[in-house]
Amino acid sequence: MTQIVWFKRDLRLQDHSALWHAAQSGTVLALYIFEPDYWQLDDTSQRQWAFTREALIDLNKQLKRLGGELICMSGDAVLRFNKLAETLTIQGVHSHEETGNLWTFTRDLKLKKLLRNSDISWREYPQNGVRRPNGNRDDWASHWNRWMTQTQYPIPDHIKFLTLDRKENFLKPEQLPERISCQLPSVQQPQKGGREEGVKILSDFLNQRGEYYRGSISSPLTAETGCSRLSPYLAVGCIGMRELVQAVRNRRRAAEGRWKASLSAFESRLWWHCHFIQKLEDQPDMEVQNLHPLTEQLNRPFDEEKFEAWKTGNTGWPMVDASMRYLIANGWVNFRMRAMLISIASYPLALPWQPVSRYLASLFTDYEPGIHYPQVQMQAGTTGINIPRMYNPILQAQRLDANGLFVRRWVPELQQVSDQWIFEPWLMPRAIQENSNCMIGEDYPAPLVDFSVATRKARTDLKAVRDSDFFATAQSIGEKHGSRKRTSSRRMTGKKKARSAGQMTLF
Repeated sequence: MTQIVWFKRDLRLQDHSALWHAAQSGTVLALYIFEPDYWQLDDTSQRQWAFTREALIDLNKQLKRLGGELICMSGDAVLRFNKLAETLTIQGVHSHEETGNLWTFTRDLKLKKLLRNSDISWREYPQNGVRRPNGNRDDWASHWNRWMTQTQYPIPDHIKFLTLDRKENFLKPEQLPERISCQLPSVQQPQKGGREEGVKILSDFLNQRGEYYRGSISSPLTAETGCSRLSPYLAVGCIGMRELVQAVRNRRRAAEGRWKASLSAFESRLWWHCHFIQKLEDQPDMEVQNLHPLTEQLNRPFDEEKFEAWKTGNTGWPMVDASMRYLIANGWVNFRMRAMLISIASYPLALPWQPVSRYLASLFTDYEPGIHYPQVQMQAGTTGINIPRMYNPILQAQRLDANGLFVRRWVPELQQVSDQWIFEPWLMPRAIQENSNCMIGEDYPAPLVDFSVATRKARTDLKAVRDSDFFATAQSIGEKHGSRKRTSSRRMTGKKKARSAGQMTLF
């Protein structure tokens, strides 16, 4: 009687409840299914797959130390399970609950039906404090804390692995394709996938880099080393959320001063991490539908020229373009810059958030659908429960890159532009443009729109949809999705409640 452990985005053995339960129940087949259709979606990419493939190879090394191996298959997951059911006596399938995109949500519904019709049980286990089903947000914070304090599942002392006589239908992780797409350039300095590397980065953060976390995560100059850089390892499950929270809490107990404040701030963001994933868990169509239906009235037609300029880092706003080019090159950028990129696309450029969202998702090596889609809607002003954030790219640059180091590094057209003009090069007199070897409109573009005029129009458009019906709907959205961490929902009513629910940002 075979117990299949279906690894998805939980590529580790430590605190792996699915593996632990399967090992107690019978012979284990450790399975990963490479799904080509998934990896051709607009929100997935080669950079994500390269990281995942490295994590799979590392996972196989971990399993081999226990006397097993990771069996891989390629193709449609439902068809592959159907084939397995024909050749093996499967008693149960074990996996973690996955809050993925709509594609994985639909796939899981199809697989549920197949396994039910085949009298095969499928047990799914929570892995990050997200609750399924989630009846009420009022006690969610206490639920999260209880889950994080529970004892981690140990790696089983003994696992009886299934021995396969015929392996022609199966692959080793190393046999999975190295390249799946050429849609994006390769990451210049990629983070290496796998638990071994993730644990090293965690140790480095908790013992070396984390002291200045609290004051260094906003500027792209300091965030590269100041942020934990654990996000891709969480996204594919090389490190479990409960494991991470407990490690941070253990480190905090001995911390003082700046260390204590930084670790407290970091743990708070782990709470927000799960809070946002819960939103997508509760409403999967958030990937494509405006959370607040009345915001569909906003005038945001798709403009190919503006979209192309934004996605390639040629908007004419140096801080925006530097951030986009950095992201394209590295597969990561800090949260403040991510939020600014979405805000610029949504307000002054008035682009619809869906194509913006899909393109950004493909750029992120650490793409986590449960964080990505709620955050995109939050920054695009379509949730109805968050105050609109219209990031001024000039002010952001002055605060976070005062000497223009980041801008000059990633927008080399502006290398010789002086500090006086570096963030507003379109204002340079022609003679200064010539002396700076940067002719606006030739070497570097002028801004696509007048920022002040465009954002005034964006505010007018938002105000036009905010009638009494808007706030009534926003209140119900806040009841379903709003955070209860800071203010009790019972003490808030009406417009104040709708605008305050979930205002905190993730990072």
